[in-house]
Amino acid sequence: MAKKVIIIDDSSTALNLLKTTFENYFWEVYTTKSGTIAYEMIFKIAPDLIVTDAIMPVMGGFQLVKSIRKNEKISKIPVIVYSVLPENNAKYYIKEDSIEYFLTKDDNYDELIELAEEIVKKYPIDDKYKEEILGDAKDFQEEEQIQQQEIIEEEIIEEEIEPVLDYGLLDKELKEKCDYSVDDKKLFSQLFNFLYPLLNYDLAVVAPAEENENKTIYFDIKDIILSRFFQNSILNKFNAKNPVFFKKYAPNLNTISNEEEFLSKIELNFEYSEVQTACVVFYSQKENKWQNEENVEIIKRLLNKLFKNRYIEKFSHLNKKEEISKKYYSSKPEISIPLKFEIENKNSYVGILDIVNFSDLKSGLSVEELDMVNSKISEKIVNYIDKDEFVFKNDEDEYIILIYAKNDNRAAYKFNCIVRLLEDIVYNTYKVESVVGAACCIVDGVFNIKEAEKTARIALDFTNSTDKVVVQ
Repeated sequence: MAKKVIIIDDSSTALNLLKTTFENYFWEVYTTKSGTIAYEMIFKIAPDLIVTDAIMPVMGGFQLVKSIRKNEKISKIPVIVYSVLPENNAKYYIKEDSIEYFLTKDDNYDELIELAEEIVKKYPIDDKYKEEILGDAKDFQEEEQIQQQEIIEEEIIEEEIEPVLDYGLLDKELKEKCDYSVDDKKLFSQLFNFLYPLLNYDLAVVAPAEENENKTIYFDIKDIILSRFFQNSILNKFNAKNPVFFKKYAPNLNTISNEEEFLSKIELNFEYSEVQTACVVFYSQKENKWQNEENVEIIKRLLNKLFKNRYIEKFSHLNKKEEISKKYYSSKPEISIPLKFEIENKNSYVGILDIVNFSDLKSGLSVEELDMVNSKISEKIVNYIDKDEFVFKNDEDEYIILIYAKNDNRAAYKFNCIVRLLEDIVYNTYKVESVVGAACCIVDGVFNIKEAEKTARIALDFTNSTDKVVVQ
């Protein structure tokens, strides 16, 4: 005899795919989009197993499990909660509501079928138990319905979602899943995989900051089709030319022609240092989809952090090579210095600027905050030195500076000015402390910067808190 399963999911596409999958393995399948209807169906079908989505209108999967476990007449029926939520985000319910079986949805149903077969084999529902359930169907009337209504009123859907969206857990997960140093297409693919289980949207649109006119918009489309007209309207809204689509199509999908066909919408704008870093819009065909403002704020905080990191990585002052290409280098080049001097016998000096409390900064600040400190250091140096002078940062987190001066005293004065300028940099109570060791290298066409560094490093070894600049 075929095993009976009730499948509950508010997505028609997911419901049809699950139905087909179980039927292919010779299950007798019953489906519904409603947790409350599913509860009533149990008494009419007496299933061997229930598979339910977690987040659904009125009665979610976790509430359904709680209701089943409270009723001794049906409490033995096993339930698999099959949700887009990652398991670590659902652990609150797994612990509190005795959820024995939880799986995160993916495109491969093999694990679900394997678990279902294992459960019914290990915990079979015998015929006598099923007969008792079916016999109680006649008595399933007003008293039970009133009890269900009380549960619904006490535990509304927002309460089901709220404990899941824990900022600390999600922040850690975001760091693990989204690498903002990769190319944008890969980054936003990672981001959508992270966001969809949390918001269960029909459409997400990301318009990131760009430094050129060739702007790209990223679409994440779930279970719908966007008309060409609607796609172009979004591109025009953000003054963009290039769309990139992440989409999952299934049969019999609705085509969306304009924004008004969505009943819920969230538009989030992000800024960093008075510069817009991105705009993100979420759409749903369900009314009042995201009523919990606290959860929306958590998502906003997470996204703000990601787009801030992306901006620092791609567009911070350290990375704007066009603006400082004549002064700032990210590697150790062979420097060719032209013999053009306004002052006769002008000498070149190579200085190594060492941040003496760099380890304290590194341990006390986040990666992005440390990037900002380095950006401020570079900006201070770049703005001080002359047109033909330059600075670059080596692999030891030191700044190599080339200046021109008449003599050692003048060179020491200029390096001292740089050290004093950096003392003004304070970030989250951390103050930059630096010293400079410098050496004079008479300019004669081309010189090797590595050899100049060796001499300057000897001078650096003689610096101390009193004499912060030593010229050798």
